[in-house]
This record gives sequence, C-alpha cells and structure tokens, in this order.
Amino acid sequence: MLAVFEGFAVIAGVILTGFLLGRSEVLGPTGQQVIAKLVFYAGTPALLYVTVAGTDLGLIFNTALFATGGSAVIVGVLLFALTRWIRRRGTGEALFSAWAVSYVNIGNLGIPIAAYVLGDIGYVAPVLLFQLLVLAPIGMAVLDSTGTKKHDRRWYSAVLQVLRNPIVLGAGAGVAASATGFELPRFVFEPIDMIGATAVPGALLAFGISLKDGWSLPVAGTRKQLSFITVAKLFLQPLIAWVIGGPLLGYTGVDLLAIVVTSALPTAQNVYIYSMQYKQSEALMRDAVFITTVLAVPTLVIIAALLG
Repeated sequence: MLAVFEGFAVIAGVILTGFLLGRSEVLGPTGQQVIAKLVFYAGTPALLYVTVAGTDLGLIFNTALFATGGSAVIVGVLLFALTRWIRRRGTGEALFSAWAVSYVNIGNLGIPIAAYVLGDIGYVAPVLLFQLLVLAPIGMAVLDSTGTKKHDRRWYSAVLQVLRNPIVLGAGAGVAASATGFELPRFVFEPIDMIGATAVPGALLAFGISLKDGWSLPVAGTRKQLSFITVAKLFLQPLIAWVIGGPLLGYTGVDLLAIVVTSALPTAQNVYIYSMQYKQSEALMRDAVFITTVLAVPTLVIIAALLG
C-alpha cells in the first residue's frame, strides 16, 4: 500500500515544483509552452528511441497484453464513438477523449508501483511499448490527417504529415534498432539518453505550471465529458482488464494484479502535452489528468486490497 502512495508522492513533488515556477513567473508567460514543445519535439522522441531500442519487441506480444491493451482499445473505441457520433463532438475531442481513457501513466507512476508493489518492472514494458508503438502513432495519424489543409488533396499529404511527426520518428527508429540489433556509438547514444530523461519531468512541470492560477470546477460544456472519461478510466477499463485477464485468460495472483493495476493507472501527462501541441481539448485533458490522478489513489488501494 505504501508504494502506491510513494509513487503518487514522486509525481506530486514534480507537479508542485512546476506550480511554484508558474506562480513565481520566473519562466515568463511562455514558459509552459516552451517546456511542452521541448518534451514533444526532443524529450519524448529520444525517450521512445532509448526505451524501444533496448527492449525485446517480443515483450509486446505476450498474452497479458490482450488484457491490458485490449481493455485500452475497447474503452478508447467506446469513448471515441460516444463523443463523435452520440454527443456529436469534433474528431479532435473524440480522439483526445479516447486517449484520456486508454493512455495510462505507465512511465512515471507505473514504474515505481511495478517495482514496489508488483516486485518486477517487467510488467511495465508491454504496456509502455503498446502505448508508444500503437496508441500514440495511431492517434497522431488521425489528428495529423484531419488537420491536413483542405485544398491539398494529394493522397500522400496526410502520410507525409504523419511521418514528419517526431513521436512517430522516435518510435520508428527504436523499432528498427531493436529489430536489427543496431547500437549507436556511446558518444551518440548518451546525449540521446540524457535528452530522453527530460520527457517525464518536463511533462509534469508543464502540467504543474498549468495549475498556477488554481483549479476550479470544469466549465459547463466539459463536465459531462469529463465524467464519462473518469468513470471509463478508473472503473470500466480495469474491470474489462480483469475479465479478460482472469476468467478468459486464466491469470491469477500477482500476474492478474499487475494487469488490473496497470489498467487502472490515471491518464498520462503526455496526453495533456499532446493536447497543447495540437491545440485541442487542452482544458478537458488537463482536468482529466488532474481528476483521474487524484481518484486513482483510492482506486489502486482498493484494487490492491481485493487482489493483493
């Protein structure tokens, strides 16, 4: 139980630092945007390359991923359909709502929980790779293709736009390196590794700065959507993951606990960073990260008590 609170304490400390930087205005009026762009264009692509290049791609295809990845896909598709065709919102809001319920905080919260609660950070790798190699590129492909200028009707315009995306480039380079066994020279790899290390704290700092003016109730137009996101993220997804991992696939003990815990993690800060980059649903994603992170504490404690 203590490890769950320790994981959240680490996140809270970095967010608090960002909040204090924002309140003091030492970074100026554009500090948050600069950090967000640094994370998007340099930190995250570098982290993707380092993580994927050093991981056996076979990890992403283990059977437990049918539960963790399957539950993410199911709730993501449900939220996208609900938002786009039932609530009749735009494709951008629908995509980010889907991301908010399927893209979990596996990097900076999942790793300490895996280490201290589950006893093995190997449980994190399949989920991390699935998000980096599947959820992120597909979501960005949708966003980039819908953002293509209407007068440019060349069939390859959307493809080129996606391939220029730094997140996709980082993931693609990592996959190629892992598949071929290619290793960069040390003097090239270490700077990339150092830059990649800025991604997680940078995302948390940018999120903390966004709270500098305090947090108030979401505006009337986003409250219902935020409620759908919160329920789907913290209740529906872990429930589906348990059904698939337990009764269907036969996992028990710590393996089943790992499946449900990783599925119940809150919305990742990266989703908020992406919303800032694409200038889409920024307030909704900020509130989704904040609320799911706060409510994930009792959720994970309850799950650990029931399955631990």
